[in-house]
Amino acid sequence: MTSARSKRVVLVTCLVLGPLLQLIGDVLWKMHNYPYSWNIWREASYIFFIPAGFLFARIIERKSFTWAMISCGLFVTGCIGCVAMMPLFRLGAFYPTEGNNAFPVVVNSVLDKKFFAATLYPPGLCFPIALVVFGIGFLKYKVFNTVVNSALIFSGILFWLGNAGEIDGLLIISDGLLLCVFCYMGYLMFGKGDMYSYMKRPIGQLNI
Repeated sequence: MTSARSKRVVLVTCLVLGPLLQLIGDVLWKMHNYPYSWNIWREASYIFFIPAGFLFARIIERKSFTWAMISCGLFVTGCIGCVAMMPLFRLGAFYPTEGNNAFPVVVNSVLDKKFFAATLYPPGLCFPIALVVFGIGFLKYKVFNTVVNSALIFSGILFWLGNAGEIDGLLIISDGLLLCVFCYMGYLMFGKGDMYSYMKRPIGQLNI
């Protein structure tokens, strides 16, 4: 297997497994029968999300280095922030929980202490913000078609509403939509063989 083909396989795998593992984790969360394992699926998903974020940033970087750095920085920060929250959710397997967010009582009891919540939530919030910023960047520079770019923005908004509003249904829809968008983007970029062929074309010609 050539180096180019190996990289193509790795990137396509990341585009698929990132949202897929997140979807599995959120489905297990909604079932309320897997208080320990659902967050492990979510943690694993961000391992694959980060390379996808670098891939998207590389595409935008050809038009705007600043936009690429901001969007990629938000995306990586969001992935790290979401992973950091998962061990707190995992405590819910052993301690009583209250509310729909599955945070154990011991965590809820300190959310108002010394701005604990203010340092806990913003990093994870960067993840859906980054999806929206990437989508706006793709729209601005006409990377993919309007439907795909808009769907990426919409998935970020749904992800935020599902988490902040504690609406599990929206969270599942967001994950499913993100999986479809990432898979379709992977097909547009890598479906015709040469993983770098889209890099060699003017960015406007990527609007397939």
